[in-house]
Amino acid sequence: MSEQHSDDQLQLAWLNDISMGSRQAFQSLYENSSGKLLAIATKLLGRKDLAEEVLQEVYIKVWHNPEVYHSDRGSVMTWLISIMRNQCIDQLRHSQVKRKHQHKMPEPTDINPQIDLDMNASNQKLDECMRLLKGEQRHTIQLAFLYGYTHQEITRHLSAPLGSIKSWIRRGLEALKRCLKS
Repeated sequence: MSEQHSDDQLQLAWLNDISMGSRQAFQSLYENSSGKLLAIATKLLGRKDLAEEVLQEVYIKVWHNPEVYHSDRGSVMTWLISIMRNQCIDQLRHSQVKRKHQHKMPEPTDINPQIDLDMNASNQKLDECMRLLKGEQRHTIQLAFLYGYTHQEITRHLSAPLGSIKSWIRRGLEALKRCLKS
């Protein structure tokens, strides 16, 4: 049996186990394939940090939807490469749109909820709720959801730890949800 055929069989077995919730199989598949996928993504995107983000997205898709794979369409690695390629294309499109519409990341003083949210009768409640948020929560939510910045981009811009950025966004969204329901 050839080494390639053996790898294909192992990857297929891991994918089947992943569909039954096996974390060990997921780890094995990741360790076996992530290096190659990261190299492909880095080449396509030209930035290792973006490639690592896309790699994470690929494996999240695999974990949540292993049943999407069909052996009649190619090997597991071919399927993974296809997902990676599509994610890279999406990332490149997102980056192009962001560059086209924004020349610089807004400073906290540049952000005005009334202007950014384009107030009208249907979103006055959202405006009221946004105003009730703490400054860092409001700012990170605006950067993420109104301007489309990733957590890593917000981290670099605010010089704050990634965990803090994620917490501010999560807590801010929870507060918004509570406020909008009231």
